[in-house]
Amino acid sequence: MKGSDLLVKCLENEGVKHIFGIPGEENLDLMDSLIGSNIEFVLTRHESSAAFMAGMVGRLTQRPGVCLSTLGPGASNMVIGVGEAYLGYYPMVALSGQVRTEQQRSPRKQYIDLVSMFKPITKSSFSIRDPNSIPDLARKAFATATTERPGPVFVELPEDVLKSTAGARPCPVVHEAPAAADFETEAIRKLLINSKKPLILSGQGVIRGRASEELTRFASAWSIPVAMTWLGAGSISCENPLSLGLVGLRKADLVRGAFEEADLIILVGFDVIEFEPQFWNIGAPKKVVYMGAAPCDGAPGFQPDIQVLGDVGHILMALNRHPRPRVDWASGYRVELDRAISALPEDSSPVKPQQVIHAIRDALGRDGIVVSDVGAHLIWMAQRYPVYGPSTALLSNGLLPMGVGVPWAIAAKLTHPDRKVVASVGDGSFLMTSMELETAKRLGTPFVVVVWNDSEYGLIKLKQERAFGRGRSIGTRFNNPDVVKFAESLGAEGYRVSSAADLKEALTRSLNDDSLAVIDVVIDHEENSRLKIQ
Repeated sequence: MKGSDLLVKCLENEGVKHIFGIPGEENLDLMDSLIGSNIEFVLTRHESSAAFMAGMVGRLTQRPGVCLSTLGPGASNMVIGVGEAYLGYYPMVALSGQVRTEQQRSPRKQYIDLVSMFKPITKSSFSIRDPNSIPDLARKAFATATTERPGPVFVELPEDVLKSTAGARPCPVVHEAPAAADFETEAIRKLLINSKKPLILSGQGVIRGRASEELTRFASAWSIPVAMTWLGAGSISCENPLSLGLVGLRKADLVRGAFEEADLIILVGFDVIEFEPQFWNIGAPKKVVYMGAAPCDGAPGFQPDIQVLGDVGHILMALNRHPRPRVDWASGYRVELDRAISALPEDSSPVKPQQVIHAIRDALGRDGIVVSDVGAHLIWMAQRYPVYGPSTALLSNGLLPMGVGVPWAIAAKLTHPDRKVVASVGDGSFLMTSMELETAKRLGTPFVVVVWNDSEYGLIKLKQERAFGRGRSIGTRFNNPDVVKFAESLGAEGYRVSSAADLKEALTRSLNDDSLAVIDVVIDHEENSRLKIQ
């Protein structure tokens, strides 16, 4: 069989269901080999969107999402999505065609050293030079992408290798999970017993390890309050009286005082990139315990007092034996948080950001999924959106690229077709990837896009004016097209609303009808001045 046929069999062997991307001359053989396979090729309108979708599939399933491009410009367009997967720890395998091995020289039209280009933003970046090495290297790529901490792997596919004859077979897929050491959990137990104000900081590793239930039982057994990073949103339900919501805004978190008071911080499935220690290791002297599937990553001047490595769920279950609960010392912070989230300004035109968050929360229900693009609206979402369960609020907090909203919504709907999905997107972000609405229509993946329309890059304007004075902003204002007509031209339904009541009605109707819809919301941009971002 050809190398391309063998590669497809290896991808099927790894359980790949979708490949996102755009075909090109150098991957023609691979595209042909996909015909009749068990893998659906999802044609996107830009390679960055393909990488965003693959990354989100990896994040939701904990199995690598796969994207494909042609050489040179196609591969270069994938960089931003691969970078997001790298800093967000999403398992991904990014494939790219390349010129024949004997033609790889510089300068040459469309040729870039892709392996070197992707190396700084991947766990591994390599080229397949022999068709018979495809099974071993494919297995290596998927194993590397999923091993803690997960991330993207780039694989270059020279045209001649895909065309060449191969006689190898796919490698067996083996998954292993480490266990925790008893003596280390006993050391944590002693710290818990001796501490007066312990506090859990839950990260994305809890979601990756599917350990939300174990975390909830552990926190409840010992009566320990839990704050979550943005990527760990939903690892404990917002309804749990021990939940302190999401943190990650440096000095502006609503429950920052709890970190100042705490004498013990328990990092559960936490990645340092989610919230740098200098912003939570503050106030009273404190011990720090880390538990995760991989060693705690580094930060200047920071080192946990105890590290326990292994399956996070197993570690938490081991600590649940003979707990010693105490009075919930952080209940006051919970009361203040609830008050801030529930406080709503009057419905008015233009619409207040708080009302948009409230409308999305009410319309989605408990198990609906909201994905947030990047901008001022992301800050509003992180501060005020109640999250009931894992992977129901999907925020970026790694590379933080604009334009993820619509591609992420497509990936979320493909992964969970039975659940309602809303993309919360700023007008600046919307036009970066809104062409993927055509992709969504073609795929039959209905979701609702809520566009926060204020005709400006609100977060950058806010930072400029706080740094240099009111009115001193530049390069932040722009004009928008008719969002309704634009959405309709791509096959989606379009609505324009100027009140929270109208937004709720449009959202509810679109979600109940299971339609692909875009709701253009006229936003009161002056309300951004209330945001605490530092």
